[in-house]
Amino acid sequence: MSTWAFYALLGVGTGAMYAAFSVSVIVTYRGSGVINFAVGALAMIPAMVFAELRTSGDLVLPVVLVPGRWSLGDPMGFVPAALLATLVGVVVSAIVYALVIRNVRTAPPVTMLVATVGVTLVLQALAVKRFGNVTLRSPGILPDTVVELGGRSFPVDRLWLLGTVAVLGAGVVAVYRGTRFGIATRAAFLNEKGAILLGLEPARLGLYNWLFASLLAGSVGIVGSSLGGVNPFNFSLFVVPAFAAALAARLKSIPVALIVGVAVGAFEAVAVHLVAQRQVPTFFLGGFSTLVPFLAIVGALMIVGSKLPNRAAIIERAQVPIAIGTPRPWLWVAMIAASIAVLASNDPTIRFAALQSLVVTTLLMSIGLITGLVGQVSLAQLSLAGLCAFLLSRLDTALGFPLAPLVAIAATVVVGTLVSIPALRVRGVQFAILSFSLAVVFDDLLFRSPTLVGRTGVAEVSAPILAGTDLGIFGGGRFPSMRFGFFVLAATVGCAVLVIAVRRGPLGRRFLAVRANERAAAAAGIDVARTKVLGAGISSFIAAIAGVMIAYKSSTLTGGGLSAQDGLQLLALAYLGGIGSIAGAVVGGLLAPSGLFIVAILGGGSSIDQFLFTGVGLVLVAVKFPDGVAGSWTMLLRSRRRSLSRSSGGAEQIDEADRLIVFDDDPR
Repeated sequence: MSTWAFYALLGVGTGAMYAAFSVSVIVTYRGSGVINFAVGALAMIPAMVFAELRTSGDLVLPVVLVPGRWSLGDPMGFVPAALLATLVGVVVSAIVYALVIRNVRTAPPVTMLVATVGVTLVLQALAVKRFGNVTLRSPGILPDTVVELGGRSFPVDRLWLLGTVAVLGAGVVAVYRGTRFGIATRAAFLNEKGAILLGLEPARLGLYNWLFASLLAGSVGIVGSSLGGVNPFNFSLFVVPAFAAALAARLKSIPVALIVGVAVGAFEAVAVHLVAQRQVPTFFLGGFSTLVPFLAIVGALMIVGSKLPNRAAIIERAQVPIAIGTPRPWLWVAMIAASIAVLASNDPTIRFAALQSLVVTTLLMSIGLITGLVGQVSLAQLSLAGLCAFLLSRLDTALGFPLAPLVAIAATVVVGTLVSIPALRVRGVQFAILSFSLAVVFDDLLFRSPTLVGRTGVAEVSAPILAGTDLGIFGGGRFPSMRFGFFVLAATVGCAVLVIAVRRGPLGRRFLAVRANERAAAAAGIDVARTKVLGAGISSFIAAIAGVMIAYKSSTLTGGGLSAQDGLQLLALAYLGGIGSIAGAVVGGLLAPSGLFIVAILGGGSSIDQFLFTGVGLVLVAVKFPDGVAGSWTMLLRSRRRSLSRSSGGAEQIDEADRLIVFDDDPR
């Protein structure tokens, strides 16, 4: 047996887990219309509960405010531990559906997506609080026999896991092709209104399919946890190759998803071997294997992108409303004055928290433009900012300030524009899958590359000096420097002005037209592809400016705080504040971890508590207040004005300064 074939065979175990998760994604999508980013987190909970039962005999529940650890005696055997852990997983999935998914089934696609992102954040935070940020390994479940293949020892548990997933996949196919439940599910997916007329209940079918999909992923997670262990975060990253397989299967064919998922795992194992043997360029040594699922996703979008089913096109759903109001100069002056006062504070902790809020606000404006205006859900804006920061660290010595940041920004815009090209044939949720896989590639490959980061793993950035004045964070003898604070504030205000100019100009109208209905926009003479690329370019430009702020604020870069998981939290903040509005970006920046609200009002708190707060806030906003905190406040004020107008007996009057133009898909 050749070396490549041997290592490919080693990867079929992990590939089997990818395949099972992809089947779960397909079942969830066709049963409830939701692209489930939380499939990995929902599988992680029963896997960690199972590992604890097998090693300590304790039943650990993902809860807060009540006791979450219960001693059941000695470590349990496989069967009782698996049954109890599966029951916990099903209960958690049912609670998630009842509290979240059921309430967003008819919501805009972006709302459904971010709701599952919020569920992911909450479950991860609860797992860290109850289990700790550790990797749990349970005693071996599958046969641990080792056989000789080509003179090498091969563990057969990989093949057992592959066989288990193959049998489960065949069972799923049989259920959906030959049972009344499967036929009803297919009918509801193809025509939900017609299914209702036939007496079916799509909401109940959605619940059954959600539980079925979670049970499938959780069972495979339990079985596969003995191979490489399970922690609060690793299963959530399995969604990238799982989505690659699901897209290749056109979110439809379970056999194709199984084959592609296993193939991705096999190719990843070969890539790991190539890195270990240093048979790839030095630049790719950080995480060459992460390119495999990313390239699979790109290939799927390029080949079958136009054929992907779009349930949102079958069931007409309005987009999240975007309000364009008349600028209020007095409000701008007040906010800038307040920012200056905070940045001039004598408390260095407050000044640093204000800097964090300004940087996050800039990043959220980038997300608001690409997601709120163009309708492309991007999870890679933080990664683009990180790319710009590392490029600046490499260019800083040779070019200096201000040429180095300008070149780094230009390069980042080029990269951000190029990576959007494969998604021109799809929109919204599919773009989110592509951008999240890109964020994983940046995190594992670029931010660990010796070429980009340096062999020490730490990249240094010199302070910006302009006309002999040190504008760095240590300049002026204070930390953080007020000069640097004003520098960051000026950049944030400049980005806000750019976003407003785009929103209120012809380009903003084209963005909103494409967001609302691409076919109608094309019929009206709008070049949809060019509009999407322009949106990606401008949002990348704003993200790159935030990356320059991050580089100069940190002085040394290690990739910390720039991971794909942090990108999920950033999207949560964007949606929590209010997607697509400057006010929403400001609110999200204030609520950011280590931001001004957390530090000044709440007195800080652990990072995992902030993580949990963000996730819970995102879920609440997605379910109850899709306009975000800023938008809900505006709607509350307008509702109060209407009530006062009616109570006074006069006609409703709205000042010119308060008029809003709301764009959505609702013809009303």
